[in-house]
Amino acid sequence: MISNRVLALFNFIDFLDQNKALYIGKYLPLCDEIKILDKQRRELKPALNYIDKQKYDVVQKEINEKIAPVLNNVYKPIVDKLIELEIWSGDSAQSSIWNNSIGAISDLKQDFGEKDIAQVMIYKRKYLEFRAETNSNFLSLQMIFQDLDQILKELFDFFKDTNENEFREFEAKTIKVDNIEDALLGFMSNQDQNVKFSIPTDNFFKSQTKQYDKPVNTHINNEIIMGHKIEVGDIKNNSGSIVIGNDIQISDSLNGKKVTADKIGELLNLLRNDPNLEESQKQTLITNFDKVKEEVLEAKPDKSKIFKWLSNTKGVLENLVLTHHVNEAIHWVYENLNFFYHQIKG
Repeated sequence: MISNRVLALFNFIDFLDQNKALYIGKYLPLCDEIKILDKQRRELKPALNYIDKQKYDVVQKEINEKIAPVLNNVYKPIVDKLIELEIWSGDSAQSSIWNNSIGAISDLKQDFGEKDIAQVMIYKRKYLEFRAETNSNFLSLQMIFQDLDQILKELFDFFKDTNENEFREFEAKTIKVDNIEDALLGFMSNQDQNVKFSIPTDNFFKSQTKQYDKPVNTHINNEIIMGHKIEVGDIKNNSGSIVIGNDIQISDSLNGKKVTADKIGELLNLLRNDPNLEESQKQTLITNFDKVKEEVLEAKPDKSKIFKWLSNTKGVLENLVLTHHVNEAIHWVYENLNFFYHQIKG
């Protein structure tokens, strides 16, 4: 049965479909012009020479003039629609795009009829066609669309007849690097490409602590803004993402995986029966830990997904005072998977 949460996603897809022709005909060409101007701007050195400063000011003025209609007529209406439909809560990390819908999507996978399948197929076609025909960053909306891709792929992949990755052309290419310095250099040389950079967790924190005489708090913010948006901590298909968490460890043996899954199952039971948790908190924790459990049992578990789901649970748990049994179970799961858990309160 299709719930209101899933219908909200469908309503948003209808909104995109209704505006697609306008985006393609008027605003995508404008975005292409801005992209060219931005390239010209990056080649100038306004701090070193007065001629470059004059040229820079002219280019910047033209960029501002062209950006304004895109922001007012594309960016803002899309963001407002997402918030109006409660698909996105407006958080800067955008994790609510996943958390607000994943429970309803999981329920639909368990309970659907023939009419539901037909409806899902219609909206899958609409969304994939929209992304294929307007695969542009719309001046920062790429970050939001990549999160939408992720939650909608979770729904649409269940309702497909082949093993084809229907989202492949929208997904970023991952480049593995050893440290944040290499990632930043790679990002600067690939600014026009849809790429993300993967850094092992230990290497990232080593590079951070090297800069200080005293130990630093290893709890980091969800993002670092450096002109373009570079995300730290989440593995998403964003242009210029820095991915942390590849050191998630999962047993290669079936028995080892089963032990981990069973422990997560015990944790899920504790969470379901905890009277101190609000229903929304409980739903978010159960949904994300359950996804971790399912992924651990896969033949080739996706560590990036596991890191994302554990990050989602950690974000909720940091604001809670946990019972001893729940705290112990969570610590076991995080430690077993080699995930940082120091901020959880006991």
